[in-house]
Amino acid sequence: MNKRLPIFLGFFLSSLAAWALITSNLFIHSALTRLDNLGYDLQLKTYIMRKSPKPSPAVAIVDIDDRSLEVEGHWPWPRSKLAELVTQLQKQGAAVVAFDVFFSEHEPNLADEVIKKLNQQQPVDTSVIDYLKSQSSIFDNDKIFADSLINENSVLAIGFLSRTQTQNQLPPPLLKLNNNLIKQLNLYKAKGYIASVPDIQTAAKFGGFINIFSDVDGIFRHAPLLIEYNGDVYGSLALQAVVSYIGSPIELITPKYDKSVELEGIKVGKTIVPIDINGEALIPFVGKSYTFPYYPATDVLHGKIPNESIQGKIIFVGTSATGMGDLKPTAIQNPYPGVEIQASMASGILENEFSFRPAWTFGANLVLTILFGIISSIAFPYMGPKSLGAVVVIVPVSLLMINNWIWEQTGLVLSFIVPVLLVSVSAVLNILYGYLFESRIREQLKEMFGQYVPAEHINNMLQSKSGEFGLRGDDRDMSVLFADIRSFTTISEGLTAKQLVELLNTYLTPMTEIIFKNKGTIDKYVGDLIMAFWGAPLKDDDHAYHAIESAVSMQEKLNELSVTLKDQNWPDIKLGIGINSGSMSVGDMGSQYRRNYTVLGDNVNLASRIESLTKFYGAHIMIGESTFQGQDKFIFRRLDKVRVKGKSRGINIYEVLGRISQLTPELEQELKNYHEGLEAYQAKNWDKAYSIMDSLHQQHPDVKIYKIYMDRINEYKLHPVSEDWDGVYIHVTK
Repeated sequence: MNKRLPIFLGFFLSSLAAWALITSNLFIHSALTRLDNLGYDLQLKTYIMRKSPKPSPAVAIVDIDDRSLEVEGHWPWPRSKLAELVTQLQKQGAAVVAFDVFFSEHEPNLADEVIKKLNQQQPVDTSVIDYLKSQSSIFDNDKIFADSLINENSVLAIGFLSRTQTQNQLPPPLLKLNNNLIKQLNLYKAKGYIASVPDIQTAAKFGGFINIFSDVDGIFRHAPLLIEYNGDVYGSLALQAVVSYIGSPIELITPKYDKSVELEGIKVGKTIVPIDINGEALIPFVGKSYTFPYYPATDVLHGKIPNESIQGKIIFVGTSATGMGDLKPTAIQNPYPGVEIQASMASGILENEFSFRPAWTFGANLVLTILFGIISSIAFPYMGPKSLGAVVVIVPVSLLMINNWIWEQTGLVLSFIVPVLLVSVSAVLNILYGYLFESRIREQLKEMFGQYVPAEHINNMLQSKSGEFGLRGDDRDMSVLFADIRSFTTISEGLTAKQLVELLNTYLTPMTEIIFKNKGTIDKYVGDLIMAFWGAPLKDDDHAYHAIESAVSMQEKLNELSVTLKDQNWPDIKLGIGINSGSMSVGDMGSQYRRNYTVLGDNVNLASRIESLTKFYGAHIMIGESTFQGQDKFIFRRLDKVRVKGKSRGINIYEVLGRISQLTPELEQELKNYHEGLEAYQAKNWDKAYSIMDSLHQQHPDVKIYKIYMDRINEYKLHPVSEDWDGVYIHVTK
């Protein structure tokens, strides 16, 4: 198969993948980002499944769920009830209470509302109004809630805005940085905010934003830990809760690169949280929703939660109630409670379980893409479809496992989606190309060789190197066989046309199977004649052996067929086989109307002459001297040295008597005596030669060669040969 095209396509595809990574085209960038995100989601789920991380035991969630609303009343609850919740958490030893709920508006004072109504009535009952004014603090739920927060280490939610709108009062920032440093950082910059009402926010002291931003596909995979507003840096609800919990300030990890500062992490206590230049971190999911302990708010209010479930923990208060739940699509699950994202971030900081994907992973991804592209471009065209199919399965799975192992050991998240896609697409394209190319070649070969060679032979031809077989013509060292039924004209005269066809089919089918089994190629059938050769279309270094083995097996099969012939009342068949080896021309020959894959040459003609001589010598299988050379697995009888019509040089011809395993002591002695007599004949020692041949003829009257030599010696005695006689017998007929 021509490898240039698939190699070129492989390099083109690799260049295209590398270009896609570095191009500024928004469509390409967006598509690759989506693919990369899908790859990350799969890796995240595999990572969690393999490692089974556990949430921090210092984090729990109090949930304003559907049951809590059913028991305590619809939302919003009076802030006095929230004060009860905070007080109960304080009694049970909560270390930090962080609200994933906004308190951006004042709750109306019931006493003030009644006074307004009374002032609208005539006459005004001043005594009632005075009493209500004296008792208004009892109905000031904002103050009651604020008072509960004063005694608790609490954090309230902030919402930063991308528009210039402010509402209420921001708490103190997490960090104050100098103007030079803040300008070099690339944090998200807010233009406005929504915070809790001043009384409540002042009482709580701390605030943390709950903003998180989805990726281009709408899925939440990252969460910012820092946001800049008016030159100050504020922390997320989770970060501020942990800072309040451990009681130590944070530090920014900002190394210098070529005089510029890059934000790489946040040091919180002994933990360094890896973040990107925007101040975002990958959300350290530990499982699907409700992996953290969830306690219904109503059970907390009524003291049904054991103290050990609350004591010493960061408690995030949020809601999952129907119609008001803060639910988001995330990489691990859709939907996923927003309050649990904050809990996951806090857990990751406390347990130092953050994963990270630094900026240099882009360069690593590009290098891997180029490396895998080069390997697949060079190697895949030489691989079979089964191997390539295995690659499509093994490479993605292997890279996923490697990535997860690296993730587990170091927390480093690499992106293999582009290299995986490149390898997979390259493999599939090579499978398709190989299938289309080989299908075309297979059809050509079947069309050309299907009638000559078995299907297995064609498969070997497809797997062979280019140039090992050809159709245009080639000179090769080969063996050719001619097999002819003796007296076929006489046999056919005694049969009907139908019987003759059935007889030939019965004979030709097993003979062809034997030739195919021994790697032979059928050249043609000419009536009862079979012409076959060895050494093409595939080369065969043992072509002579396979040709002789086929001839022996054909004679054996013919003996077996005698039973079938007798059952059909058909005449018995005798077969003469001639084989010769040597240089021959082989190829697809003929005209535009009819072609044939055949062999030509003097050695082919000689094989035909040898076959015709089987009748003269009374032999079943005869071979030329070039076929005889180097053969030690068969029993041979050297018949004669002859010169056939059309040839100027004499050659030795041999009879094949069977396989060497069939040699008996009697036959061995017979052949020894015969060859001794033949040597005497060649030396013109007529009396000795005649004596030996006569003795052999008396013992084996059915062997024709002994009588031939007896008659020939008598002839030479009457008509002596010339002094320069070389032992060659000249056959003047074909």
